[in-house]
Amino acid sequence: MLQLLTGALLLSLLHAAIPNHWAPVLAVARAERWPLRRALGVTVVAGAAHVLSTVLLGLALGLLGWRLSARFSQFTGVAAPALLVVIGLVYAFSGAGHSHPDVEVGPVLVRPRGRVVLGLAATMFLAPCLEIQTFFLAAGTRGPLDLALLMTTYLVVSIGAMSALVAVAYTGLRRFNLTGLARHERRFTGAVLVLVGVAGFFVDW
Repeated sequence: MLQLLTGALLLSLLHAAIPNHWAPVLAVARAERWPLRRALGVTVVAGAAHVLSTVLLGLALGLLGWRLSARFSQFTGVAAPALLVVIGLVYAFSGAGHSHPDVEVGPVLVRPRGRVVLGLAATMFLAPCLEIQTFFLAAGTRGPLDLALLMTTYLVVSIGAMSALVAVAYTGLRRFNLTGLARHERRFTGAVLVLVGVAGFFVDW
């Protein structure tokens, strides 16, 4: 389980660092002159919406992994790690770029704050993290408690990292630029998946 948690931690940090997860909130906050506290609050709301859709999908896959492991004992020791490796290779060689749609934020007009927050949250909810789903499937083979632990790790790390990035960028670190990371995110994601999958062959989940 340790390698799954480590992989989920790395993938959550990498995923949260992609600018289109936090830059739209920052752009709206600056355009509407929100204080940092409000910007962070909206970041938490948008991040929670993103995590919610990801976790709902992950629950289904985790349940699938649980049922497969109960019927086929080899799924836990062989099939789950192999699946991580295969999906990791697919990600690594599927080209550069990020899988989520970019959120373009143009000039922001003064409008009800609730509508702005709802729009940001809806956009994030409709773009769940697909890369982490393989970890949920693998964690499901160990049972509900391990699946819940993995999901909690993803939730805390993702929202925490997004909030930290908004805070750092908001306070005036102009040179803070992670846009180049999106070009290589698939390779980094693939590497994490492959490493965790390979470790699964040698270490008990």
